[in-house]
Amino acid sequence: MSSEAGGRSGRTEGGELTTARNEVARPSGEAVEDRAWRLRAAFAVSSTGDWIYRLAIPLLVLKTTGSATSTAFAYTLEFIPYIVLGLVAGVLTDRADRRRVMIRCDVLSALIAVEIAIVASFAQPSLVLLYLSVLALAFVRPFYFPSFQGLLVDKYSGPRLIRLNSWTQAVDSVLTMLGPVAGAAVVVAVGATAASLANAVTFVASALLVASISYRRPANTAPPARGLRGIGADFVDGIRIVLSSRFVVIGAAVITIGNLAIFVIESNLFYLALRVEDLPRIAVGIVFASQGAGSVIGAVLAPRLIERIGTRAALWMGVAISTLAMCLPVLWPQWPTVLVAWTIQGVSTSFVVVSYFTARQELIPADAIGRAASVTRAIAYTALPLGALLGGYLVERSGSVRAVFGCAAAIEAVLLVGPAVGWAAKFRSRSSPVAEPS
Repeated sequence: MSSEAGGRSGRTEGGELTTARNEVARPSGEAVEDRAWRLRAAFAVSSTGDWIYRLAIPLLVLKTTGSATSTAFAYTLEFIPYIVLGLVAGVLTDRADRRRVMIRCDVLSALIAVEIAIVASFAQPSLVLLYLSVLALAFVRPFYFPSFQGLLVDKYSGPRLIRLNSWTQAVDSVLTMLGPVAGAAVVVAVGATAASLANAVTFVASALLVASISYRRPANTAPPARGLRGIGADFVDGIRIVLSSRFVVIGAAVITIGNLAIFVIESNLFYLALRVEDLPRIAVGIVFASQGAGSVIGAVLAPRLIERIGTRAALWMGVAISTLAMCLPVLWPQWPTVLVAWTIQGVSTSFVVVSYFTARQELIPADAIGRAASVTRAIAYTALPLGALLGGYLVERSGSVRAVFGCAAAIEAVLLVGPAVGWAAKFRSRSSPVAEPS
């Protein structure tokens, strides 16, 4: 990618992305490794804090109200800001000092966590205050991820960036696998008040780690937007930049449709296991843990796969593997098969995510990466409730593992039609005889 604001990305004949971005404020050697370690640690610690509050608040609401609906509402509040605020958050983080944004997000999150601890210490915590606290904390976090993505792009490139994307996906997968159990264990062991204070400590630790990293914005970064008109213009420009890259648009569609397929299954695993199959609760936990374990494996393998076949081929390989994995419970609708399928699905998800993040970072100009990350994430999140509703409808009508997994496999198979047609056309063109000159 060139260093110009409207930079373009070049490709080799094999389809792999190449980078010509200026190396601005990117030290080399041992200092780079040290700062990369600090950045990785900050992301891991801050994400751990996310999981603690994600479990502490719903459990506190359940203890206070005894209502399943109120508890579910407290959990779903977290996703609203990513859809409502995510688009604007990307604009603002692209115009600000990304390291400072991350620090301020962590500090503000720590203050809200302390406020939650105070509310939780009351004999009868206010439900309204708990909901407002969850919403306030949820509105802070959408600024953190695009800032983190932008900081990665500003400081690292090439194979190092691929490895950092892989590491990020691995951490997210481990937390997805262990977060619910560990978060709930912390809350049960020490109570919601102490858990919230521990949550505040994780955010403070993350802020200190980020503050210790040297960082200077690239010289070609656009000046801060002034007023709502400037923010609106930046947002429109960000949409234009995202749409200008065909692969970024295709990748966003792949992840969105993939989320739709996955949530057809994931949102109904509890009901299928406990009510339809009459399995013990541990069975659901094992299946969810298997997906997280598969994601970790996939994140470890993804850099080697991308270096060997390129980002585009790795992404489509992930989709193909996921589709085949979904087909296994259709052919053999047994829970051991579901366990295997969900593990493979976790591997394929990491292939898709690491490939897409790497390609997006190369194709999108550095000063627009926050907007691109926020826009694509907001779009992808819209598929989650749709998948849950579709899966619930299928479960109520059929009560069948085969029907749910079959629907998910069919949705993902649609994604492979375009690449299959393209590959077939290339194969025919290569295999067709060349006419001899007369």
